[in-house]
Amino acid sequence: MEKVELFFIPSPLMGHVGQMVQLANLMVTRFHHLTVTVLIMHLPTDPIGTDYTNSLDDHHDRIKFIQFPVMDPDSFPDCPTVGFMADAIIERHKPIVRELVAARFNGSDPAPRLRALVVDMFCTPMIDVGKEFGVPTYVFFTSNAAFLGIMLYFQTLEDEHGQETPELANPGPPLIIPSYAEPVQPSVLPYVLSDKDAWYKRFIRYTRKYREAKGIIVNTFRELEPHALLSYDDKTPPVYTVGPMLKPEKPTPNNELLQWLDGQPKSSVLLLCFGSRGWFEADQVKQIAIAIERSGYSFVWSLRQPPTENQKGFPREYTDYNEVLPDGFLDRTAGKGKVVGWVPQTAVLAHVAVGGFISHCGWNSILESLWYGVPIATWPMYAEQQLDAHQLVKELGLAVEISLDYNQLNKNQRLVLAEEIEKGIRQVMDNNSEVRAKVAQMKAMSRMALEKGGSSSNSLRHLVDDFM
Repeated sequence: MEKVELFFIPSPLMGHVGQMVQLANLMVTRFHHLTVTVLIMHLPTDPIGTDYTNSLDDHHDRIKFIQFPVMDPDSFPDCPTVGFMADAIIERHKPIVRELVAARFNGSDPAPRLRALVVDMFCTPMIDVGKEFGVPTYVFFTSNAAFLGIMLYFQTLEDEHGQETPELANPGPPLIIPSYAEPVQPSVLPYVLSDKDAWYKRFIRYTRKYREAKGIIVNTFRELEPHALLSYDDKTPPVYTVGPMLKPEKPTPNNELLQWLDGQPKSSVLLLCFGSRGWFEADQVKQIAIAIERSGYSFVWSLRQPPTENQKGFPREYTDYNEVLPDGFLDRTAGKGKVVGWVPQTAVLAHVAVGGFISHCGWNSILESLWYGVPIATWPMYAEQQLDAHQLVKELGLAVEISLDYNQLNKNQRLVLAEEIEKGIRQVMDNNSEVRAKVAQMKAMSRMALEKGGSSSNSLRHLVDDFM
């Protein structure tokens, strides 16, 4: 079979890079005529992400990485948030990517042929590069099928019906949205859809470009989101479900936290982890600590400090947890739990001692929790996570609720009280709950989807046939 090359262009956001690397691994392992070149952009204000992307190497002879230099963060003075900075970085790399694509057509060696670009959901400017050279471009959508559906639906309301969709977040009756089986409360519409700058300057622009793609690849599986996958209009390109793909982590040999978990009983430990950008103010931290202590459960708590202004939303590590925790908390819980900074989340969720997960409901984290059969208590923070929490709790019955509408960017965000948090902890740690049973069933389905003949395995094969 003819040897062909694919260019993968992930966003500089760490969770997005990891998913695309996993897709590359999956493709070259199953299809020996494919080679993948991954073009890596860096987000200069994210040290953990930069460390992760720098660790990527050519561990497979048919996956190559091109690492672009880190740009000066001070050269982005007009980017108020991480998202706007990522967009600016992507736009600045567009001429560089164009040169790389052009070189594939101007060189003397005809093989392997560049057959397609696969671009992250935020890298839609690169679709123009593909068009210039007649190379089909596919969008890799790192969130779920339901969120893709609401983006497409809102774009249609805007462009064909004149609806200013951010207004739909105003208090009012529940919204009927095609990609969600249950009515959506306006309060769970996330910032990226309800804030006019985020929607008009970023997300509607991405969505319009999705319509131009040859196909859309989604990190989900049919058994998890059957309703959403049947909801798209006839202007949507073909959608390929290839998940669940988990972000590969660096090995963690001799990790003290994992060694401590080795000594804990099965399903006895609660994990609290809120993603690479999750943090709380001191008064909220104290409420969480009170709830943990009252519950009596063993725990691992990834606790990080609010970011400074120049960190563009990425939290810092504490040098002394006592400065934010209640007096004596660390002493009283010394035998029961661990308060730590950044954690190897996938490795922790994979450990048999972990029985519940308080999560920000990022899509990576949700897929990891389902893959390892660990139920979630929802505490969304940013991006599309409020809708993810709604879907898990109200539609799928795969999580319990602490909050559905918490928003880190809301300066008037109410305090979530210890009583509410403790209730969520007890529900998610209940070994006999209906939610735990449903998560166990979905764990089995997630693994079957990737096996030969499974829904995602078949969809991946159809995608590669389309490349050819």
